[in-house]
Amino acid sequence: MAGDRFGVRKLHPEQAEAIESVLVGRDTLVVLPTGYGKSLIYQVPALLLDRPTIVISPLISLMRDQERKLRQRGVPVVRIDSTLRATTRRQVLARVAKGGSLIILTTPESLESLADTFAEVRPALLCIDEAHCISEWGHDFRPSYLRLGALRRVLGEAVMLALTATATPRVREDIVERLEMSEPSEVVAPPYRSNLRLSVRLVRGDEKITTAAHLIRRLRRPGILYCSTTKAVDQVAGALARARIPSARYHGKMKATERASSQRKFMKADRRIVMVATSAFGMGIDKPDIRYIVHYQVPGSLEQYVQEAGRAGRDGKRSDCILLFDPDDLRIQEHLQKQGRASPAQVRRTVDALLAWVGEDKPVKPKDLALSAQVPLTVGRSVLAQLEELGLLEMAERGQYTGRVPPPQIAAGARDLAARLETLRVQDARRLEAIAEYAESEECRSRFIRRYFGEPDPPECGICDRCRAS
Repeated sequence: MAGDRFGVRKLHPEQAEAIESVLVGRDTLVVLPTGYGKSLIYQVPALLLDRPTIVISPLISLMRDQERKLRQRGVPVVRIDSTLRATTRRQVLARVAKGGSLIILTTPESLESLADTFAEVRPALLCIDEAHCISEWGHDFRPSYLRLGALRRVLGEAVMLALTATATPRVREDIVERLEMSEPSEVVAPPYRSNLRLSVRLVRGDEKITTAAHLIRRLRRPGILYCSTTKAVDQVAGALARARIPSARYHGKMKATERASSQRKFMKADRRIVMVATSAFGMGIDKPDIRYIVHYQVPGSLEQYVQEAGRAGRDGKRSDCILLFDPDDLRIQEHLQKQGRASPAQVRRTVDALLAWVGEDKPVKPKDLALSAQVPLTVGRSVLAQLEELGLLEMAERGQYTGRVPPPQIAAGARDLAARLETLRVQDARRLEAIAEYAESEECRSRFIRRYFGEPDPPECGICDRCRAS
């Protein structure tokens, strides 16, 4: 099946094990390195099952790319998300209603709004892509994932498949608990690929652009240069353009049309350019011949680093993963982390505003709550989702929340939530310490990373800068 439909000559042993586990009806958690072909683990069973497979993804752009590729291979697939026009949405739902062998690509939000519709076709498999997003202990927590365990119950007896490239033992435990997986089979491979040559260069900020330019001139393209901020992306891309090095840029502050144009330019098989980007670029990018990943600034965690570095060398050929480390860059990540998590003070303000709504027995939308509390919308959504998970709130119609318990219980739960968020802020700091320790460590780069992800005594890789030096 994998060879005939997807052109894969041989499965990795872990792929085969996970596919077999799914087909015998067992919940399965899969942790495989970036570029290992995790998508096949739901695609192959989807063609063999006689009822639909639902695939949850955090990014609409990723779903669009998957939909296009599956259609090219003649795989029955539909996509349901907030961008569909009314006519297309009706057509898609009509196809879903027919049931049968079908891959349904959707978001957590769309799954929630259409749960009853999906339940009618009795899906055989529910696949959660980027499953680490459900864990607050992970590096990319997304509150919208928190309801997936409860929604699985609505869908009936669907087998649960969770896929991720980066999960420490603590995050794996969290995924299993949050998704309510029943005695799952766990298929875990080390976050290591033998063709990736890891190295770190200690470079102060004022020397970075010169060092990066030297590397980019020497290394074979195409490649990606990751920056932590949009400002750095614009500065580096401008410098490369002035040096007449073929390049493109990509970050969240660019217009959607500009980002799409840059991505098309990079993905062309006959173009060998440098993509200068923030972490907004790369998830789901299936370009096998990326010859290097350079991190111009330190990422926020080893999980993020491994995921981004793993986008190099998917064709199995030797590729370079280089971190330009400046200890001063850690302050950039500290600032970004403060923005990414709700602070205890923000939680208190949000809950004070929430209690006013609940006290008047009024439902509240995240947007209105955030405005009342004078906090970012992301904070309002996160606090509401987590209070709902604690059983203190429930979602009414049209995305509005109401109290399930008296206000004093909500207030008590909010205090527990604030304490938990403070613990998570400490975890953020520890993850940042780990990436600094990786940069400054004298041991094999691969060995350091594999121990971080729970492997007790991994071997040395023999090709990283530390191994070559010794």
